[in-house]
Amino acid sequence: MSETKVLVVDDEQGVREYLATVLQDEGFHVQAIASGETLFETLKSYNPNMVLMDYRMPGRGGVELVQSIRNFADYKSLPIIMVTGVAGEDDKVAALEMGADDYVVKPFLPKELSARIRAVLRRVQEEPTEPEPVLQNNGLAVDVKSHTVTLDGEEVHLTLTEFKILSELLKQKGQVLSRDKLRQKALGNLNVTDRTIDVHMASLRKKLTRCGDDIQTVRGVGYRMSLH
Repeated sequence: MSETKVLVVDDEQGVREYLATVLQDEGFHVQAIASGETLFETLKSYNPNMVLMDYRMPGRGGVELVQSIRNFADYKSLPIIMVTGVAGEDDKVAALEMGADDYVVKPFLPKELSARIRAVLRRVQEEPTEPEPVLQNNGLAVDVKSHTVTLDGEEVHLTLTEFKILSELLKQKGQVLSRDKLRQKALGNLNVTDRTIDVHMASLRKKLTRCGDDIQTVRGVGYRMSLH
C-alpha cells in the first residue's frame, strides 16, 4: 500500500515542524509549506492525498486558498482539513462553506488528528460496489461515478462531504434520514455534533439555489429529499 502524503500549509515554522513530526509518527509522509504562494506548484509536484490548512495566514488566508483549490477541476475532490486555533462558529461555517471537509481546533491530540485524516480519506476511497445510475430529481443530477453535480445543466461545485450528503438523500429520496445516519454515511462516523451536520446542510442548500428547498427539515428527526 502506498504511503499517504499530507501537505501542511501553515505560516508558523513551529507549527509546521510539530505537525510534520506528529503525522510522520502516525505513518504519513509529510511536506510543509509556509504560505499559499507556492501552493499550486506544490500540489502539482507533490500530489498529496490530503491538505492540512491553517485558517489565518498573512496574505491569502486559509478560507481563500480552499476556495481557490475548489475552483480547479483536478482538485475539487482533494480532501482538505482546517487545522487552526480559531474556534468561532462563524469561522467554522465559513471554512466548510468554502469547501473544507473538516475543521480541527488546536490544541488537539495527535491521535485525534490522525483519526480525522483517515476518516476523510476513507470517504474519498470508498467506491460503489457496482455502477450506479445518475441520481436525478427536479433538474438536479448527481453522477456518482464521475463525482459531478449539475443543476439544469450547469455544474454545481460541492465539497466531498456535501456530495456524500446529497447522494445519500437522493438515493433514499422521500425517506427521512437522521443526523446519525448522515454522520455515518457522509462523515465516516466522526465525532461531530448535530450542528456540524446542519452547517453542511445549510451550505448545500445555498449551493443548490432553487432546489435547496427540496431538502426538507423534519424537526427532531433529520432531513428528507422531496420527491419530484
